[in-house]
Amino acid sequence: MKNKIKIPLGVAILSILAYSNQGISSLPEQCIYYLTRESWGLSASMIGLISWVTGIAWYIKILWGYIADKTNNVKRNLIIAYTFLLLLYGYVIIFGLTLTSLIVIGLLVNCCIGFSDTNVDKQMCVTEKKLGLKGRLQAIQWTALGVAGLIVALGGAYIAKYSTYKVAYALAGIIPIAMISYLCFFMKKESTENKKPIDFRKNFAKIKNRRLIMGLVFIACLNFCPSFGTSLMIKVREVLHVDKLFLGYLGAMGTVLGIIGYLIYYKWAYKFPMKKLLYFMVIFSGLTNLFYLYIPNQWFLVIYNIAFGAFGGITFMTLLAFFVTIIPNGSEGFFYALVTSVSNFSARGGNFLGGLVYDKWGYVPNVIISSVLTLACVFFIPALKIGEEV
Repeated sequence: MKNKIKIPLGVAILSILAYSNQGISSLPEQCIYYLTRESWGLSASMIGLISWVTGIAWYIKILWGYIADKTNNVKRNLIIAYTFLLLLYGYVIIFGLTLTSLIVIGLLVNCCIGFSDTNVDKQMCVTEKKLGLKGRLQAIQWTALGVAGLIVALGGAYIAKYSTYKVAYALAGIIPIAMISYLCFFMKKESTENKKPIDFRKNFAKIKNRRLIMGLVFIACLNFCPSFGTSLMIKVREVLHVDKLFLGYLGAMGTVLGIIGYLIYYKWAYKFPMKKLLYFMVIFSGLTNLFYLYIPNQWFLVIYNIAFGAFGGITFMTLLAFFVTIIPNGSEGFFYALVTSVSNFSARGGNFLGGLVYDKWGYVPNVIISSVLTLACVFFIPALKIGEEV
C-alpha cells in the first residue's frame, strides 16, 4: 500500500486562515446592502456600480502575482496586507461610512484581500505541484471558505437585524488578527530557492493562443450576462417583505448545498467530458433562472434552493475546472491570474448591467434577459476546442 502524501501543516493553516478571512470579510455585506438600499435609497444600478468599482482589485490579480513573484516574501507581504486591512476596519468602526468612504474603503479592503489571496495561492500552487496533491489542498481552502460562508449567512443576517455594520467590521477583524499572530510567532520563513522570475515576454506571446482567447471570451460573455441578484434581493425585501433572518437562513442553506455540489463534482461529476459539463452548466443556469419569475411567497425560495443548490455547486466547479483547460503549459500562475481577473471583471460588470436593466424595465425583463443571454452562450462551446492541447 502506498503511503498517503501528507499536506504540510504550515501551508494548510495558512490556507485555512486566508480563505476563512476571505469568507468572513463578507460579514458586513448584508448590513451594507440594507444601508445603501433601504437607508440611503440607492438604485439597483448604483449598487451594482459600487460593487464593480470596489472589485477592481480582483481584476488586476496579475499585478498582485507580479509583486508576489518579484518580492519572493510571502510572510512579509501577508503581514503588510492584513495589518492594513485591520487599519481599514478600524477606520470604519471609528468614523462610520459615507458613500465616498464606502467606495474607497471597499476598494482598499479588496486590494488587501486580493493581494493576500494571490500570495497564499502562490504557496498552494508550489505545494500542490511539489507533492502531487491533485487538488487536496484546494479542497481544504474551499471548505474553509464554505464554513466561513455559513457564518456570514447566519451572523450577517443577525447583525443586520439587531445591530450595525460597525459590529460586523469589528468581528471581521478577528481572523486577520489570528493570521498576523500566526505569521509573526509560528510560521517559518519560506524558502526562496529555485524561484525563477516570470518571463513576461514569453507569457505575452502565449496570449495569442486562439483557444485561450476563445476561452476568455466565453467566460466574459457568460459572466457579463446581466445578473438579477440585486433585483431579486429588492423583490424579496420590498415586495415580499421577507425577514432578514430568514434570508440569512436561506443563504446558509444555499452554502451547504453548494458544498455538497463541490463534493459531488469531486467524487463523480469530474469523470464526464468537459464539453458535456459546459453544456450542462450553461443550459442549467439559463433555464433555472426562469423559475425565479414565479415567487408567490418566501417558501418558493426555499424550494428553488433545495432543488438547484447542489447542481449550482457542480456548475461552479465546472467553470473553475474549465479555467485550467485553457491555460498554456509552463505559465500556470500568470495565466490563472489572467483568467480569474477576466472572470471577476465580467461578473461584477454583469451585476452592474443587471442593475441598469432592473432600473429601466423592472424585475421580470431582468430575469428573462439574463436567462436568454446565458443560454446564448451555448453557441460558444463548439468553438472552445475542448480536448485539444493548449
